[in-house]
Amino acid sequence: MNLSKAIRQVCVTAACVMLGTATVFAADMGQANGTNVNVREAAGTDAAVLGQISSGSEYQVTGKSGSWYQISYNGQNGFVSSDYFQLTETEGTVTGSGVNIRAAATTSSNVLGSVNAGDTLTAVGRVDGWYQVEYNGQEAYISKDYLSGDYLSSLTVVGNTDPQITPAAEEVKYAVVTAKSGLKLRKEASTNSIVLTVLPYGTVVDVDRQGTEWVRVITDDGQKGYVSADYVSIRSGEEEPSRGSSSASSAKGEEIVAYAEQFIGTPYVWGGTNLNTGVDCSGFVYAVFRDFGISLNRSSASMASNGVAVSKSDLQAGDLVFFNTGGDSTISHVGIYMGDGNYIHSTDGAAYGVTVTSLSSSYSANTYVTARRVIR
Repeated sequence: MNLSKAIRQVCVTAACVMLGTATVFAADMGQANGTNVNVREAAGTDAAVLGQISSGSEYQVTGKSGSWYQISYNGQNGFVSSDYFQLTETEGTVTGSGVNIRAAATTSSNVLGSVNAGDTLTAVGRVDGWYQVEYNGQEAYISKDYLSGDYLSSLTVVGNTDPQITPAAEEVKYAVVTAKSGLKLRKEASTNSIVLTVLPYGTVVDVDRQGTEWVRVITDDGQKGYVSADYVSIRSGEEEPSRGSSSASSAKGEEIVAYAEQFIGTPYVWGGTNLNTGVDCSGFVYAVFRDFGISLNRSSASMASNGVAVSKSDLQAGDLVFFNTGGDSTISHVGIYMGDGNYIHSTDGAAYGVTVTSLSSSYSANTYVTARRVIR
């Protein structure tokens, strides 16, 4: 490890103490891929803006929280959305012995040397089945099969992989999203490309073209884009799940409810969105769904416009339930339906903080207004 690398490693080690529950990176670097990208005080669009960074400006990455990178910014920790920031350098560990390092991303290229299990390489990009690495001061490549690291798949794509994407075989019918927190549908086959939408876990899409890195898909509403091949299951020769069925959304809803239950007892704090220290009713719902990659409006009244309406008799786990606590028709409270007639919410009433209440209780029955399904 050279001196600059060693210094960066010391900085990251110190940062580990401050990261708390954030995922910690080893000695990683990244840069903005947009102009005037906001650096925020915390991982969320509602957090205060510390400043802005420009395209190509490089910063040390000290962690990751959900879809946000934590960076070292002007001597303090800042957060940048992964939609506008890309990882450009991360370390990986070799998993095989006598693994060839090549001059190009192909087995027919010249061998520059070899590495063994346990060796560490700095990866700076990825293309098809290869990682681009720094090796003896020159650009080199190693097969993805022999390099392991938690964040290698987040590296920027080098070169254009789109020509490698070929029409899907006739027997390939569809793909199912396997990413628990949802999968970004991008306009082009690159992590630098704009995000068209986020496909929820379990979404079924048509496969148009496929490659080793990216799959071009078509959604039910005709939107065409690219998704990472790592987070979809491409299937053929089996019965396809019915489009729009509630099975996938129900399973996701149960997962969200299980997550929300961890925060029973968190105190009520007006305007709060911190699931550990304090939340109000909409702040609780907003923060829970945010951690699953689902973006909702911030207030209970505006949240009632998210998703689609669902009748009280058709409620399933993960649906949002709304109430008017002021005695009129104005929505002023929201919770998450759990199933079995119960919902979880944050209240400043008698059962102070995050708690579970029955929809059939007199309070709930008298103030219930509507429900919305945001998991589809």
